[in-house]
Amino acid sequence: MLNRERIKLSKYKQILMIILVVLITGINPSLAGVKNISAGYVLNEMNNDQRISYISGVIEGLAYSRFLREKPNENGMNCIYDWFFKDSDKKMKKITAWFNRHLDKPVGVLLYVLIKKECGV
Repeated sequence: MLNRERIKLSKYKQILMIILVVLITGINPSLAGVKNISAGYVLNEMNNDQRISYISGVIEGLAYSRFLREKPNENGMNCIYDWFFKDSDKKMKKITAWFNRHLDKPVGVLLYVLIKKECGV
């Protein structure tokens, strides 16, 4: 039992050390090929398949985040999934129009605002 505790602690220490090294060395994500993923970038630089995949991933992340915050209650998570996946073509048109009005804003924040209207916080 004590060994399991030590293994868990050592895993967390490794993760914390990686985070600490990144913070101390100031590794810039743009050096690794990561670009600023703003609404304008998604609309203008991604093809349709990439755009849908990226937005679906952000939706997935928001839904899972909601689940973690409210677990074991899944109502908020299911609301987010239903909001996007039940009529995704209609939602993509709405999302595209929203992104066009806020080209310089982060995608996650813009999607959060849209989802919040129907699914709450």
